[in-house]
Amino acid sequence: MSQEVPGDVLGDEFKGYVFRISGGNDKQGFPMKQGVLVPHRVRLLLSKGHSCYRPRRDGERKRKSVRGCIVGPDLAVLSLVVVKQGPEGIPGLTDTVLPNRLGPKRASKIRRLFNLEKKDDVRKYVVRKIFPKKNPDDADEKVRHKAPKIQRLITPQRLQRKRRQKALFKRKKAAQKVQKAEYDALIAKRVAEKKEKAAAAKAAGYSKISEKQKARTAKIRAAYRSARKAAAVAKAADKTKTKESKGPSSQPAKK
Repeated sequence: MSQEVPGDVLGDEFKGYVFRISGGNDKQGFPMKQGVLVPHRVRLLLSKGHSCYRPRRDGERKRKSVRGCIVGPDLAVLSLVVVKQGPEGIPGLTDTVLPNRLGPKRASKIRRLFNLEKKDDVRKYVVRKIFPKKNPDDADEKVRHKAPKIQRLITPQRLQRKRRQKALFKRKKAAQKVQKAEYDALIAKRVAEKKEKAAAAKAAGYSKISEKQKARTAKIRAAYRSARKAAAVAKAADKTKTKESKGPSSQPAKK
C-alpha cells in the first residue's frame, strides 16, 4: 500500500498513467490494513482509533481478521488513486469535471475564494444546491435550490442591532448610577434618623426617673459610704490595740 506503480502493466489504455495503491479486499472481503507487513490474512486485537474497526462501546476491543498491506494473488479488489494522468482519458473518470458539492459558508472565506472586495455582496456567490424538476416536461415548474446560511455576515440589520445593544448598555449603566446614588442617600438618611432616635430615647430615659427613685439611690449611696467609714475606723482601732498588747521591748540595751 501507498506505493506508486506505472499504469502500463494494466493495459495500453492506461499508458503514461501513474497510480498509487490505497487499499483493497481479498476474495472473502477482508480489507488490507496499513502497517501489517504480510501478504496474507492475520487476526489482530483492535481498539478505538485503529482502521478496519469501529467500536460499539466505550473501551471495547475486538480481535478481527485483516489482510496485510502487501499485494498478493488472492486479492479480489485493488483500490488505486491517479497520481499522474496519461495522454488518453479514462471514460467517466478524467473526461468529466464535477463541480464542488459544498462551498465555504463563512463570509471572509467566500470573498477569498472568489477574490471579492468588501463592497461586493457575498450572498450572490455562495454555492447552491439545485434540485431537479419533479416533472421535466412542465415549463411552469420552478427550479428549486438551497443555499447555506452565511456565517459572520455583516448586514445593515446586524449593525443596527449592535448600535441598539450599545445604547441599551449605556442607558442601563446610567440608570444604575442614579439608583446607587439614591440608595446611598436613603441609607445615610436612615442612619441619621436611627442616631437621633437613640439619642432622644437616652435623654427621655434619664428624665423619666422619679424623685422617689432618686431618693432611694441617694440613701443607698450614703449607707455604702458610712459602711466604708466604719470599716476604716474598726481597722485603725485593731492596729492600736495590737501595739499596746505587745508593750515595751525586753531586749537589753547595747553598751
